[in-house]
Amino acid sequence: MFEKRPSPETVFPAVGRPTYTYVEREEGQNERRLESGLRNPGQICLVTGPSKTGKTSLYKSVLPMLRRQELIIRCSGKLTASEFWASALETLNFERLAESAEKWGLATSTKIGFKGEAGWSWVAKAMATIGFDVSASGEYAIKKEVVKASLSAKHLIPLLKDLPLQLIVEDFHYLEEETKKEIFQQWKAFVDEGVSVLVVSTTHHAIDIARANPDLSGRTRFIDVGQWSEADLAKIPEMGFKVLGIRTSAAIRDRIAKESVGLPIIAQQLCQEIANNHDMSPGSLKRSASVQFDALEKAQTFVADNLYANHKGDYEQLITGPRKSQRKHATYEKILASFALEPLQFSLKYHELIERVHKLSDDDENIPNASVTSALKALGNFQERSKMRLLDWHDDERVLYIVEPSFLFYLRQRLDNYAGGGDIQGKLLRLFQLMEQSDKKMTFEIKMLATEEGDATSD
Repeated sequence: MFEKRPSPETVFPAVGRPTYTYVEREEGQNERRLESGLRNPGQICLVTGPSKTGKTSLYKSVLPMLRRQELIIRCSGKLTASEFWASALETLNFERLAESAEKWGLATSTKIGFKGEAGWSWVAKAMATIGFDVSASGEYAIKKEVVKASLSAKHLIPLLKDLPLQLIVEDFHYLEEETKKEIFQQWKAFVDEGVSVLVVSTTHHAIDIARANPDLSGRTRFIDVGQWSEADLAKIPEMGFKVLGIRTSAAIRDRIAKESVGLPIIAQQLCQEIANNHDMSPGSLKRSASVQFDALEKAQTFVADNLYANHKGDYEQLITGPRKSQRKHATYEKILASFALEPLQFSLKYHELIERVHKLSDDDENIPNASVTSALKALGNFQERSKMRLLDWHDDERVLYIVEPSFLFYLRQRLDNYAGGGDIQGKLLRLFQLMEQSDKKMTFEIKMLATEEGDATSD
């Protein structure tokens, strides 16, 4: 009788929080910091990090330790301050809350019933204590009246204090500036009442949030998840392939980590594709065979082609740049390519960017610093017109951020296909030489082979 094992999709989820392959980075430091922050009454915890670095997985691993269920506000530019608070109540599921409370051994039945059937009736009574009278009767009618009312932070305080709920705000930076200010003015009520709040944001918007209300200085705890180390990324294939009974060498695991460009989701996707192409039939002698490098290379091509193909258009639009016919230097192309150089970084200070741009310029082309500065200032308007968002220049910080680090994975795969072997810098230099020799805009195709001379031929 053969042992039944979970599927590759379960072990290496392409999206969502992993179960078998969740990695506590740096020996669980982020988990401890977040748990401690949320246990502090009135603390605002700001979890920041580039896109796809595991911010959601982090808080979903911590909340069960605190025996709290998430109450999420997802922001958009059209929300008013009142709609912002009401949107939290729209997602409130009392039946699910009652189930979680029972599992955690918490007594909430006196407030919302054993199955949450009295939840909205309890909300009406709780809000009455702060001067908010609900005229409707019946659960559905009460909910409808509450979520359409003019609400503020104080109306959520009874729920957050008396029920096992954790308020989580995602994508706060999408709100209009006036809405942000109004919300932050009300936010102090949480601090005064000892209610902790979790805000999830991308790194390049963290400073904006921190500056939005100086009164919250000293009351906000920053937890920046940042890009993953290769050592932590290598734990994903180590843990997952062991569960599936597939052997891997340290060299393969390290290569997966390197190709994942600091992003756990790409490590999961590469591993899932490798496992799906492995002979997983029960009793097969090939099942325990060690994964080879060609299997990883095929997985890289598949993931780039099927999951990140949208970046092809992003790249081609960005390298075109504004007024390409009038540009003397390939400044936009080299600013973008700078992020692909090693060591990989998701943000570059101005002097670091200048150094990398110069590395990508041959002896015949010396891009002036003024050209780089001009390109950075024009970047925002150009991307807005093109309806794309790859880079974000913060002039006050003198820092350039890559908004979608997954683009680095796509770019490196295209370079492997197009510019032949060698290190990343050598590939990029060959690519720019080819671009200069061509009057046409260069495009990257997945099915390209490179000859030893560096000329691309289609298979």
